[in-house]
Amino acid sequence: MISNFSKIYRRFIVNEINVASDDVVGLVEKIYIEGIGDVDAKIDSGNGAYNVIDGEVVSKRGDNIIVKTIGGKKLKKKVVDEVIIHIGSGNKELRPVVTFDIKLGDEEYNDVPFSIADRSENEYAVLIGKIFLSKIDKLIDVDKQYEQD
Repeated sequence: MISNFSKIYRRFIVNEINVASDDVVGLVEKIYIEGIGDVDAKIDSGNGAYNVIDGEVVSKRGDNIIVKTIGGKKLKKKVVDEVIIHIGSGNKELRPVVTFDIKLGDEEYNDVPFSIADRSENEYAVLIGKIFLSKIDKLIDVDKQYEQD
């Protein structure tokens, strides 16, 4: 029943609003992050804050931080903002926000903001949130992965 519904719904969307395939992302997409390389990113429509990348701040001097991130790479980044994230059970976490140049499919995006958080226990080291997806005008197909390859 669900798969039949999904087929009918998808046919309706494609036929009625003419969504181009390059305007659709799956739940997981491979993205290129400058200084890090190719990584699998979870597309998270529930994330209304900044995109998130796994990392640990190892030192800070003024507005600059050294972040140990994916693959153990250490990067010097300028903090452009800070965000308070409600992580559940009434707990809050203050996270630095830095920017990365990224590539999703054939499109390149400069100065994309990411908060730095410990995602070592998560399946995906990177989350792409709904604010960024809205700005780049992408739709999510929850039945697909790697639509932008």
